Amino acid sequence: MKYDVVVVGAGPSGSTAAKNLAERGINVLLIDKDKFPRNKSCGGGVPMRTITRFPYLKDLPSIDSYSYGGFVYSQKKTGKTKILKTTPVLANVLRSRFDQDLANLAVRKGAVFQDDKKVTNVEINSDCAQLSFKDGTSLKTNIIIGADGTYSLIAKQAGLSSKSKKTKGLCVLEEFPLSEDVMDEYFTSDRLCHIHSKFNGIRGYGWVFPKKNHVNVGIISYDYCLSSDPNINLNHIFKEYFLYLKKEKILPSILQNNHQKGGVLPYQPHVKTYSERLLLCGDAAGLINPISGEGIYYALVSGEIAAKIASDSIKHQDTSEEFLSRYQRDWKNDFGKDIYLFLKSKNQWGKSGDKIIQLMNKDPKFAEMIFLIMVGKVGVREMRWKLLKRYIYNMIF
Repeated sequence: MKYDVVVVGAGPSGSTAAKNLAERGINVLLIDKDKFPRNKSCGGGVPMRTITRFPYLKDLPSIDSYSYGGFVYSQKKTGKTKILKTTPVLANVLRSRFDQDLANLAVRKGAVFQDDKKVTNVEINSDCAQLSFKDGTSLKTNIIIGADGTYSLIAKQAGLSSKSKKTKGLCVLEEFPLSEDVMDEYFTSDRLCHIHSKFNGIRGYGWVFPKKNHVNVGIISYDYCLSSDPNINLNHIFKEYFLYLKKEKILPSILQNNHQKGGVLPYQPHVKTYSERLLLCGDAAGLINPISGEGIYYALVSGEIAAKIASDSIKHQDTSEEFLSRYQRDWKNDFGKDIYLFLKSKNQWGKSGDKIIQLMNKDPKFAEMIFLIMVGKVGVREMRWKLLKRYIYNMIF
């Protein structure tokens, strides 16, 4: 069977693209190389602006709790700022359940889903695109949407992936099951999270994201892939962070670190996210917040935009690179300025993270702005002038 569109990768961007295509009456196949449900290296925090933009998400059973604020700590661990809101700042999910829910939703809308289906080769021809699979089968389609993650095979074979290490970061994390009573004791019913800036000198941060009956602990390094210091080992830093959290009674002392996982993150959009008969979205396109590492919002939005452009392409019978180029224009107009502002400010945060946290301790309003941007509740563009005014005011007075 020939599908109008094949979406490769059933994470948030791919499933959202498939759902929207099916709703537009497009014959769409959604595939993933892994058997579902599967785990994904992720903190599992969904920014509330994602829920606002895609209100159907709040009805998914995988959203198990909400966080109403948290604590931000300086590198020297001498200062911390508490932010507590009356409305949620994060929705909390286990990614294995969340991604399964999104794939199921795409199927209910009319998409066909095949998991355990690994792509080995892609060919773009004048009359079709052809995908070959590990099981020896192949199929033809009009358009491919690559949503297959940071090391996207689709992007690589289309010549669109970045080869620079400067566009990659690394995280190490582990998720621990705990009873709801213990979660309430340590994180309150508000499920307050913890963010430790530049823990042990890394350019990045450590996090503790509490959920209903799990707590997600992780470390992220912006430039780990650039480090020339052989003594820097993010697995060791994660273990040090884990022990520190227990010492500070942020985590229960009974927890044991046994199954941490690593993940590579993109930190810069690809120069091109389209070509003839092909679009890239989510991590496969490098679409992520380069300061926090949050990518779910950009994944869903880029999947939605990719579906619209692919649908228009099918209806106009024009799968040319020129026609599909409007996809990149549209995502840049939607959220691209946010990403590029984050990229500009990433180096400043790396150099002046403690100074910023000192200002957060001094000025609760400034602290609230920074925290809400970090957890993705608001975009940086809508806050940038207010933030700049508070920053200048605090530097003067």
